[in-house]
Amino acid sequence: MILRRTVLATALLAATGLASAAGSSIPTGPLPRTVVPSEVALQLTIDPTRDRFSGHVDLSVDVASATDTIWMHGKGLNITRAVYMPSNGDNQTLSAQQVDVSGVLKLTAPRQIAAGKGVIAIDYDAPFGELQGAYKVKPDGRDYVMTQMEPLGARTAFPGFDEPSFKQPWRMTLVVPDADVAVANGAETATTDLDGPMKKVVFEKTEALPSYLVAFAVGPWDVVDGPDIAPNGERTTPIKLRGVAASGQGGKMAYSLEHTPEIVRALEDYFGIPYPFGKLDNLAAPDFWAGAMENAGLIVYRDSLMFPDENSAVGRRQAFWGVSAHELAHQWFGDLVTTRWWDDIWLNEGFATWMGNKIHGQLQPQAHTDRGLLEGAIGAMGADSLASTRRVHEPIKDFTDVQSAFDGITYQKGGATLNMFEQYIGPEPFRTGIRNYLKEHARGNATSADLIAALAAQSDDPAAVSQAFFSFIDQPGVPFVKVDLDCSGAKPALLLEQQRYLPIGSTASADMTWGIPLTVRYGDGGNVRTQKMMFTGKQGRMELDQASGCPAWVMPNAHGTGYYRFALAPKWQEALSGAFAQLDEREQRVYADSVTAAYGAGNLTPSQLLAALPQFASAPVRQTVTAGMYNTEWMAEHLLADDAARDAFHARVADIYRPRLQQLGMAPKAGEPDDDGLLRSSLVGFFAETLKDKAVRDALDKQGRAVLGLDAGGKPATGKLDLDAAPQDLRGIALDVALQEGGKAAFDAAEKHFRASQDAVLRSQLLGAMGGTKDAAANERMRALVFEDGLLRRNEIFSAIGGQAGDKATRPALREWTDAHFKQIEAKLAPAGAAVVNLYSAGMCSEAEAAELQDKFGKRMEDVEGGPRELKQTAEAIRMCAAQVQARKGQPVEFPKH
Repeated sequence: MILRRTVLATALLAATGLASAAGSSIPTGPLPRTVVPSEVALQLTIDPTRDRFSGHVDLSVDVASATDTIWMHGKGLNITRAVYMPSNGDNQTLSAQQVDVSGVLKLTAPRQIAAGKGVIAIDYDAPFGELQGAYKVKPDGRDYVMTQMEPLGARTAFPGFDEPSFKQPWRMTLVVPDADVAVANGAETATTDLDGPMKKVVFEKTEALPSYLVAFAVGPWDVVDGPDIAPNGERTTPIKLRGVAASGQGGKMAYSLEHTPEIVRALEDYFGIPYPFGKLDNLAAPDFWAGAMENAGLIVYRDSLMFPDENSAVGRRQAFWGVSAHELAHQWFGDLVTTRWWDDIWLNEGFATWMGNKIHGQLQPQAHTDRGLLEGAIGAMGADSLASTRRVHEPIKDFTDVQSAFDGITYQKGGATLNMFEQYIGPEPFRTGIRNYLKEHARGNATSADLIAALAAQSDDPAAVSQAFFSFIDQPGVPFVKVDLDCSGAKPALLLEQQRYLPIGSTASADMTWGIPLTVRYGDGGNVRTQKMMFTGKQGRMELDQASGCPAWVMPNAHGTGYYRFALAPKWQEALSGAFAQLDEREQRVYADSVTAAYGAGNLTPSQLLAALPQFASAPVRQTVTAGMYNTEWMAEHLLADDAARDAFHARVADIYRPRLQQLGMAPKAGEPDDDGLLRSSLVGFFAETLKDKAVRDALDKQGRAVLGLDAGGKPATGKLDLDAAPQDLRGIALDVALQEGGKAAFDAAEKHFRASQDAVLRSQLLGAMGGTKDAAANERMRALVFEDGLLRRNEIFSAIGGQAGDKATRPALREWTDAHFKQIEAKLAPAGAAVVNLYSAGMCSEAEAAELQDKFGKRMEDVEGGPRELKQTAEAIRMCAAQVQARKGQPVEFPKH
């Protein structure tokens, strides 16, 4: 330790409860820069079997100007001693108070602290957190401690300057039980036995890091060596790679450790910068509210992401590659260069979404990650069509806004915007801009303006590209481009008009414009030509310079790389439909989106959308096959009067998709493309759950009962799990059907197997099936499981009860339970507690229900991370659903006649 122990006052400091300071003087946003840390030494004493842990922190700081107040962060900490020790002068005991529910900590000195250097020394103890900060998990009856600091968990684990702009090296020391393993961001440098059953583990000083990237773990972890990541380019030494998993689970990490080096090397090659840290540990977390977290040198993943092998379901294997590429990309974007404030978190997450897809697709071409990036962008357009949507670069005023920034706008829209400008500027110049940005800001902080300037500098028109880029991140909404063709002149020309896309019921203004990097493709005789322009202003004109005559068709979003929607004049929309087979895979998908978007905006009737679905269902790519498929589910629930009408409707929908399912078959084929397996899963789930197709359900029921060890009559056969009785890709839906059809005997068998299993994937499948039975008694049992001590992992709560939100009959009891237990559920889900709103609101589709939701949850959501925006957007979505129903009154829901 680098602790300066001198004679200090011994007064204990009140650190619990909130001070009554005036709210206007409390920095609930960015902290003032009066006091800035330059290095942090943190020693924690952690015994995972106890309820609390203790710590000592020495913060080396620079004081810019004389002050008697130091603003920091600390939430729920019992601070027993706080001292300021200047490099010159006398020490001062500080009084410490948490003065805001967000965890703002006010340290007050009895006299002014002079400008200069010093150390803030703090002793404290704290409870373990709930899936954030330092928290405990107990997957196998033994206690483990691990961490999740982003976004605001660090302040619950130690006092400090908990925001991204404060970036400094960390010296970590952990005092832990002799039998336990301890890991942290840096490599272990020394272990010392202490008196009693404890040892002290010292770790290498880190590079400069913000508090949200600090990580450690203590407990009976398995630590297994992976292959060293061999030297590459400028990096002349290997990187030590290890896996960390709960006891007995380390052997499951062989596949993920084997393939991690490929991802690291590919990223090094792209960035032209060596991996920025000294070692790499992958920790397989038994309970984790996020999918993964990019802690420098100690990346944490949900354990299921680290445990696939060559024979695992397609989705599991692809999830490893995709998530690992995403988190490893963060080691440069986020860790090496860190955003300055949470309003720019898209620089981390949007970039990692784009980059992770690029590297995953490069290493695993069969994953077709370019299609996944496009699908994510289309998904983000749903939220981006709300009047209450936020900007990519959204102001963050206080802690309730921070969690809201981790959404599809940040990840998918951010990633899609980067992809769009990469294609417009050109992949190689774009990469040069990325490299320049990283080198200029390495080990420091940066802003959106820094990145955009570096990228725009590589374009033909930096000012125009910069302005266009800002138009996508500094204003909300989806651009909507209307396109017509003028063939009356010497050269044909596209007539363009732009506004904001608005679905039925939107209260937003359509009067918006962007700088759109517009790229089009068109049929010119026997050729297909491409042209691009920067479309600014309300209206524009693009002369097709290479055209030999009036085009046969025009695709206004070439290769589907643009984050915008389009509508062609009717004649040209029909021509594009006729040229569907000539479009590439991504273009077919954005064409399908133009149709479903037109339906959402009220420009197509239900019957017109239904008429388009057979064309999509015959497309070669699964994302296009299923485009519009789930619109039929909404139609059945909201536009049809009775069960008989719904059954007839579902039969006609089945006619559209059955040929594709029959082509794939119900069983995987040796050597089939990964996409076939994923499409089969989607179609089988749709036929079984939505269409209630008897043949499909019968086959799945048989498989699901066999998995549970039951015979065809639902009675115990072997009583043992048979995981091979259903294909891995279909095992979850087979269990769903078996429990819906099998009654109490099937439920009891599933619960028995669940209680005996530590396999995260199987547990999720069993819980989902148990929670989707639609049986009132079974549902009551599932809700009781949420509060059974030590049974459910917190990230399993939605698997357990989410199915009850999907059916009209089961929603009322779920709402009543959610209302009665709001505080307990929100606490268990924190920091994602705002999602409680979704449990309560599922299926709501009226103005009255929107008002009820706001009345019931308005006050409750005020201090929940992400709560205010979640409630606002959910209520708006309910009102828009009601507007859709109202707009469709009188419109027929009919299929085209054969």
